Amino acid sequence: MKLVFVTSDVTYVRDNYYSLFEKITRPGMLPEGCSVASVVMINVPIKLLLKNIIGLQALGAPDFSFALLRNLMRSRMKDPRVKLLEERNVHLFRCSSVNNPEAISYLSSLEPDLIANIRTRNIYKKPVLDLPKIGCINIHHGILPENRGTMCDLWAWIEGRPVGFTIHWMNEKIDDGDILERCTIDTSGCRSYVDIPFRSSQSESDCLLRNIARIKREGRFVGIPNRTDKINYTRTPSAAKIAEVRRTGKRL
Repeated sequence: MKLVFVTSDVTYVRDNYYSLFEKITRPGMLPEGCSVASVVMINVPIKLLLKNIIGLQALGAPDFSFALLRNLMRSRMKDPRVKLLEERNVHLFRCSSVNNPEAISYLSSLEPDLIANIRTRNIYKKPVLDLPKIGCINIHHGILPENRGTMCDLWAWIEGRPVGFTIHWMNEKIDDGDILERCTIDTSGCRSYVDIPFRSSQSESDCLLRNIARIKREGRFVGIPNRTDKINYTRTPSAAKIAEVRRTGKRL
C-alpha cells in the first residue's frame, strides 16, 4: 500500500512536526506491505506568515507568534524534516497547493493507495480526492462531529472542554466524511497553547499508524457517522478574547 503524507512547510507545532514524521517514516513502524511514496510540503506564502507573526504579537499571542517565526526560519535554513526524509530515501515534493495541475500530475504518477493530510489549510478538490485507490484521510484538530472550524483545540482548552483530534475520511465538504478515530489528549501542565499542538502531534503519529494498519487490513472501512445538531463552530479568537484568556493565567 503506497502512502503519501501532505503537510505544510511551516506550522505552529513546536517542532514543526519533526517528531511525527520521524516516527511515521521510521523503518519498521508502518505495517508490512506499506511504504511512503512521497511527502508533499505545501509552501505557505512568506507574506502571509510574516503578517500572521506580526499580527499575533499585536493580538497578545507572543508564544504562538514565536513558534511560527522559529519554524519559518528553520524551514528556510536547514529544515531537519528535509534532512530526515533524505536520510530515509523518502521523496519530497513542494507545491503551493495540492490542487495545482503540477501537484495533481505528480500525485497521479505515484499511483497512491492512500493520502493523509497532516495540518494544512488546503481544501482538497475532487480531482485530488479521486486520485488514491482507497481514499484520503485528514487529521482534524478538534473532536468531531461537534467541534468544527479552526483553532478547535484552542477553544476547547479555553472553555475547559476535552481537547483532542479526529482522523476522518475526506470528501468535498470541510471537516466531513466518516470518522475513523477520535483521540483526547492530556493537557495537564500546559500553561501555553503552543504546548498543546506539540503534545497532540505525539499522539497523532500513533493514531495515524494505527489507522493505516486497519486500512491495510480492511480497505475503506465504514467509519462513525460525522453528523450532529450540536456544533461548536470556532474561528481565530479576537484580541478581546485573547486578553480575557491571558487574565486567567493561560498563555498564547
